[in-house]
Amino acid sequence: MMSESPEFSPAQRVFLMFSGLLFGGLTTIGFLVTPTLFNVLADKQVAGMIAGEIFKNASFFSLIIAVFLLIYANLLVKRGAYQYRIIRWLLFICIVLTLVGTFIVQPMMTEWRDTALNEGMPVMQSPYAPRFAMFHHISSAMFTIEVLLCFWVFWAASKTRLPIKN
Repeated sequence: MMSESPEFSPAQRVFLMFSGLLFGGLTTIGFLVTPTLFNVLADKQVAGMIAGEIFKNASFFSLIIAVFLLIYANLLVKRGAYQYRIIRWLLFICIVLTLVGTFIVQPMMTEWRDTALNEGMPVMQSPYAPRFAMFHHISSAMFTIEVLLCFWVFWAASKTRLPIKN
């Protein structure tokens, strides 16, 4: 006779819901919406500007949810769910990556793009092109790492069921 596995506790369901929302949202924006913009819009400069705005908004969405999840993971650890210790570190790294991207990398890229436009040329045809391209690659790598870490958070949280306290 096969034994039934216990259900997720209500606390873990909330954590899974928000970690899934974070992972799914970032994955959709980064790997579906952004490539679609560049495929559909003929003007790559406009596509890049729209993508930049989407990523800026996604950054704030990501920060709010990741901070909530970090606080929530701390509460779960205090309740004895010690498997959430590693999840806290993963979330902390996600938060740091988002902060660096949002408040350091993206503003520099925006400044170079705006300066190039004020000089009458797209950023990729300006003297800022090498720096912009390098920071774009850095930003893309940071985003990809963040998505992978968010997947890991979701995966780790869904691996072990916490006991349900009545």
